[in-house]
Amino acid sequence: MLRSVTRRALRALLVMVALYSILCAALAPVGAFARSGSAAYQSTGQKPPAHVALTAPGLPSEPAPTPGPAPVADTPLTLDLLSLTPAAVRPGDTLEARVSITNTTDAPLENVALQLSSLTSRITDRTLADEWSATDPAQTSRRGTVRGTSAARTLAPGETAEFTVRIPADTLGYSRDESLWGPRRVALTAVTGATTAPDAEDSSANATPVATLRTFLVWQPADHTPSISLAYLAPLASTDPALVATNPEAFEKEVREGAFAAQWEIAQRDDVSWWLDPSMLAELKVPEGMSTVEEARLSLEAKTPTPSPSASPATPTAPPASDAGGAKETPSTPATARAAGTPWGPNAAWDERRSSLIDAARTHDVTLAPFALASPATARSTTRLLENEAASAAQSAGLAAAPTLTRVESGAVTAKAVRSSGAQTALVPAESFYSSLSPSVTPSGYAQIEGGGEPATPLLGYDTRLTRLSERLADHNDPELSIQRALADTALLAGEPASAPRTILLAPSPTSRLNPARTSRMLDALGAAPWVTHASASTLVKAAKTGEGTTSISGESGDYWVGKVNKLHAIAEKSDASPARIDPEAQKVPAGASGRVEKSLTKLGDVRAVLEDPSYLYAAILLAASGVSTPLFEDPHAHVTRLAHLNTVTEANAKRISLTLAGTYNLVSNEASIPYTVHNGFSTPVTLNPSVSFSQRIAKAGATLEPVTLPALTTGDNAIPVEAVRSGSGSFTVMITNGDDVLLDSRESQLSVNPEWENWTTLIAMVLLAALVITGVIRAGRTKSDARSPALTEPEDLASVDHPDAPPHTRVEH
Repeated sequence: MLRSVTRRALRALLVMVALYSILCAALAPVGAFARSGSAAYQSTGQKPPAHVALTAPGLPSEPAPTPGPAPVADTPLTLDLLSLTPAAVRPGDTLEARVSITNTTDAPLENVALQLSSLTSRITDRTLADEWSATDPAQTSRRGTVRGTSAARTLAPGETAEFTVRIPADTLGYSRDESLWGPRRVALTAVTGATTAPDAEDSSANATPVATLRTFLVWQPADHTPSISLAYLAPLASTDPALVATNPEAFEKEVREGAFAAQWEIAQRDDVSWWLDPSMLAELKVPEGMSTVEEARLSLEAKTPTPSPSASPATPTAPPASDAGGAKETPSTPATARAAGTPWGPNAAWDERRSSLIDAARTHDVTLAPFALASPATARSTTRLLENEAASAAQSAGLAAAPTLTRVESGAVTAKAVRSSGAQTALVPAESFYSSLSPSVTPSGYAQIEGGGEPATPLLGYDTRLTRLSERLADHNDPELSIQRALADTALLAGEPASAPRTILLAPSPTSRLNPARTSRMLDALGAAPWVTHASASTLVKAAKTGEGTTSISGESGDYWVGKVNKLHAIAEKSDASPARIDPEAQKVPAGASGRVEKSLTKLGDVRAVLEDPSYLYAAILLAASGVSTPLFEDPHAHVTRLAHLNTVTEANAKRISLTLAGTYNLVSNEASIPYTVHNGFSTPVTLNPSVSFSQRIAKAGATLEPVTLPALTTGDNAIPVEAVRSGSGSFTVMITNGDDVLLDSRESQLSVNPEWENWTTLIAMVLLAALVITGVIRAGRTKSDARSPALTEPEDLASVDHPDAPPHTRVEH
């Protein structure tokens, strides 16, 4: 009996041990248990997927236009005005004209002389001045009365010589009435067959006019004249804002001797205001010995994998957990390894330009352009990002209070275009808001556009004629003609019948080729003119924003201006250089460009937030912003290439910060740490915020995770403390974010959890169950079989169920 009970107990115990072994094998594979002083994980060696570099899709391109042939002279003699002095001719003065005449024929021309003719009537309409200036030099009629002739001489084929005419001002025939002051038309004609007689009439009697140069002088019979204020808005902006990132050598040349050097020479004058691209004001670091674009391309091609963290790191970030439970301690400084990389540093030309701009801005009137000359047609979401960049750059240079002017191309000006641009102040042709292209009194160059249920937008208007003159000084074969025209135009404006003050604006385009010497000559001539006074562009901007001024030509409450308007006109230039109203042609940003720029700026901004020195990403910011830069649209091929560079640089910088996990993990302790590796590919320290999430709630973070700081160009091993919640398998994701909780990188892996406390609970339950079984067996052994309830020895009487009245069967007990 005892042996039977013992055998039953042993069999029950063996069954319980077998069940426990099977359960342990299912929850924790053999060899997965962590020993004290070792990692609580095993790696399967599985690697995270690699990033795929983005590429720019193919977009249509157009070949660059080829330059046309050089103009051919259509007269035997060509004239070039060297000087016409004085700028303001008064009674008693001597008018002197110096002209260079060239023989363009293959034969010598005899008795060549220079004649000066003039019309006595005053010009009061700028269209007359346009017609006079646009007259073909071969047209030698209608040039007025000849007032004087130079000495004659013979010109050999191709020879150039200087001719001078001097005439007493009193012989010009102009009225001395003070009210009749102003511009007069003057013709300078090259003649052949002239005599050398000192008398003007005799010397020109038999002369043959060959070519005529038409210009102006200003007659000033009185000491005092009415005046008009003039503001010159000098552009300080590159046609390629990201040139430092794409071609450092070309950028240095532009700064020291190219387009910017010309702009800078003009901008240093005391009598000009600035229209400054704020993208030039921020600090910048670039790769040494190569362009930012090339460095990004090489970085992507290298495809250097980030080292995987060791399953048992030699220098763990937290004390390893034992089977009895790991201690919760603050992670120590992560183990790091120096990574190879291209050295980065400042660009000397950039820093020199930036410091010069900031220093000179303290003594100049400064307005700001849109960041990187962004098109006003850029999507508003992209524009807001660019505005943030502009505000940050201006703040760093102490120019946060400078107003921003958004230039709308003259042929695209409409009320809708101005409103949709979101401009704080729009820079447009003044003729776009004038009631007439030839007003009897020209208003000041500012207004407000209202309508559309929105607040009025300030407008700053530049004078089209004077602005075009200043832009073409570099290309004009005879810049002195432009200077004389500018003097005549300003005198005409000052002489208009208005007592209210007025201010005219000149604003050359940043894409125009400026000649500093010629521009300075024009500004000096205007500054010396008695009828011109200097004004700052900011004065106009302030008046446009506040609505200060008077709409009466005789008002005394400020500048005469047009007030508020509800319609704007697109402006073009006619053949005689006069402005004309045209049907607008909307400014457009190439399809998809705004979206790409917004995506790149957002991504780069997220990455920049973790950098200790954000200047290492500024070249990439410039590249992204240039994707909507107006000057780049003029060359479709260059713009397509820029978008490709934008994608390359953005992807390369996004991959400089990366995260790696070792693979799948098995957690066999109550508390442990998940190791991960972070790579910093920037040449400046970064600060990252790690976090972890679990898909099946099988574990949780064991403590609040502190930010991780990595030195420049290093790879660091780190760990996240976790606590087991329950047994099971699932996935977990480790993430690194910036200070705004924007995800920079993440990795997902598998985790199997078999915590110690659950193993012990299962063992205790199995022991209790075994004890219960054994107790039952022992109790059954102590109870004899005859003590059990008696059994029926006959079958059950089913008939009693069907026939309740029938007598029951006799029950027999044994």
